[in-house]
This record gives sequence, C-alpha cells and structure tokens, in this order.
Amino acid sequence: MNRCMTPTLVAAFAALAFVAAPASTQTVMAVRAGASIATLAYESDPGADIGYRRGIAVGVSITRYLGEKVGVRLGGTFASKGAEASLEGAVDILRISYVDLSPLIDIRPIRATGDREVAFDLLVGPTVSFKRSCENVPPDGSAGILCKDLDIDIASVDIGATVGAGLQLQIFRDPSVALSVEALYTHGLREVLNLNDMNPAKSRAFSFQAGLGFPVG
Repeated sequence: MNRCMTPTLVAAFAALAFVAAPASTQTVMAVRAGASIATLAYESDPGADIGYRRGIAVGVSITRYLGEKVGVRLGGTFASKGAEASLEGAVDILRISYVDLSPLIDIRPIRATGDREVAFDLLVGPTVSFKRSCENVPPDGSAGILCKDLDIDIASVDIGATVGAGLQLQIFRDPSVALSVEALYTHGLREVLNLNDMNPAKSRAFSFQAGLGFPVG
C-alpha cells in the first residue's frame, strides 16, 4: 500500500468514529495558541547548516470521548514552518505557513476526579497540511521574496504522522472550563522541497500550545 494512503485511511476511520459515536458521549472543544519549531530534513548534505525556524501555532479542536479512556479528536491549526539555512555566517530563512488538519486518537491513561479534574492524554494520528504562503528572507534581513519568484517549489500539500501528549486541568466547575496544555511532533512523510531534483527534504515540526477547553455536548 502506498505510504501516503495510510494517513488518509486513518483519517477516514477517525472521522467515521467521530460521527458514529453514541449521543451520550462527551464532546469537548478547545482553543489553543503557542509556539512552533520546524525544520527540513534532507536526504543528503545540502551544503549548508540547516537549523530550526521558530514561529506561532494557533488552533482549535473538538474531541468526542468514546468512553473514559479513548476519544477521537478533530483539530485544525495554523502553523509556521520552514527552516533556517546558514552558510559561512549568512542565514537564509524559509518561511512556510500551513493549515494543519489532524484527526487524532486521544488515549487517556490517567484521569483523576475530585475538586478539580485532572487528565493526561496521549495523541496519535495523521496530519494533512495545506500550504498557505511561502517566502524566503535573505541574509541581509530585507523583505521576504515569494518562493515562486525564486523558483523554490514547495509542495502545496504535506502529509505527516503526529504524536504528542496533553494535560487537562479543570479550573472552573460551573461552567466547566479546563486549562489545556499540549505538545505535538509531526514527522513529514512527503517530499515538500526538492532542490535541483537531487536532494529532497521533508518537514519536521514541534508545537507547544496552551489554551482553554470546555464541553459542548
């Protein structure tokens, strides 16, 4: 099976589970914002030191719990990605922004109830990323130049595998509101850049976000 088909099938099953879940299950919405750290992994030495580009990540998710231990989460995130390339002290910054759609399985091994509910979540599943913009900032720090004007061909769609963990801490009981903190890593599976058709690169991205979660059903 084509490896790019696997995330698509997982996404389809996750969406089906979300829709088919019993009406009695709990549904939680969360809004988060934070930082992203991304780079590009080349198959061979690109001739420069490739570093991490730092940016922002802002997202929203809806999780439907199928029981106390397992849920299905559909999330959307605006994320800054790309990389920095350093050669003889000169640094180019490749700025790529994406909208990430992530249907993730939410496994909740720890949940403590009391005056304030606390839960620890493990997240795993595919991420499909849609490119929104791309520009290259030259070493002199002048205005960025659109990638298409530099013949830098960045894939419009990326597919990756995502893993992560989150912590939910209830801060209000009525109405119920929880502090939601999470860290995610997405390992790109497709070539997003191939300079001179000789050295393909794939995306690697971390995000760290915090926000608020609340039940919606």
